[in-house]
Amino acid sequence: MKSTIKKRLPSTFTARGRHFTHRQLQLVDHIVRRYSSEGRTKISERVCKALRWKQPNGRLKDMACREVLRRLEAFGCFALPPGRTQGAAWPQRKIAQAYADNTTPVTSIDFRALDVVRVQTARQRHLWNQLVDEFHYLHSSRLIGRQVKYIVYSGTRPLACLGWSDAAWAIRARDAWIGWSRVQIPLRRHLIINNSRFLIVPWVKVPNLASHILARCAKIVVEDWNAAYDYRPVLLETFVDSERFPGTCYRAANWICVGTTSGYAKVGNSHHNSQAPKELFLYPQHPKCRSILKGKRVHVH
Repeated sequence: MKSTIKKRLPSTFTARGRHFTHRQLQLVDHIVRRYSSEGRTKISERVCKALRWKQPNGRLKDMACREVLRRLEAFGCFALPPGRTQGAAWPQRKIAQAYADNTTPVTSIDFRALDVVRVQTARQRHLWNQLVDEFHYLHSSRLIGRQVKYIVYSGTRPLACLGWSDAAWAIRARDAWIGWSRVQIPLRRHLIINNSRFLIVPWVKVPNLASHILARCAKIVVEDWNAAYDYRPVLLETFVDSERFPGTCYRAANWICVGTTSGYAKVGNSHHNSQAPKELFLYPQHPKCRSILKGKRVHVH
């Protein structure tokens, strides 16, 4: 059995910023096989505990671990148990569709009546995924790592979707604006979160709505992030494809354009210049965010 494992597992493996030794991969393989009946969530929790893989706030890096497990499965290392929600996906999608089918044009709205609702239920998740998959220009609702999502409603009608997730690993313009050293980046990067998805559904044409939603969401996302992960981010970031969008709503909401990306995207363990450069916008959530991000012993409460 031992020789079979060595043949099937790579000697080393790197994913999500972590290097796995062959011995660690053997341990992962053992946990997957022994606890297969418990499901993917329990397996990833056991792997995180065995490898002491935790977030800066002490919680297990469960989402990152699940991605690594899926990649190892695709590599042919082992077979994960089926996802527990696979059988329920279609009924939930039909529920979401019932909310999204009303595409009557919206041209005016009372901003005070808008509800910015954090996505927490299965119904909300399927609706958010459906709208983003269908109408966002990236056609992908998948966010990596820690994340908080919102749907903006007018009454029962969804008007917009926002997604916030972990910050980009390294962005030259951002890191220069902060004044980061290479040593400081991995220690403080978790204090930045990325507005990785922002969608106004296409049948909504209301002037100033996008900037209003951004301003509203920027006020609440820090508290919701703290509720979910036990710390408050001090800086928000986002990337705007300037060939598609002028970034007007971010500027109107007082975000700062600090430069452009290089166009490199991380694919596996390497980076490829496969994307058009995007404008980088930042929104400080603390007047001394740069000092906090550079400080060696600063705690954000």
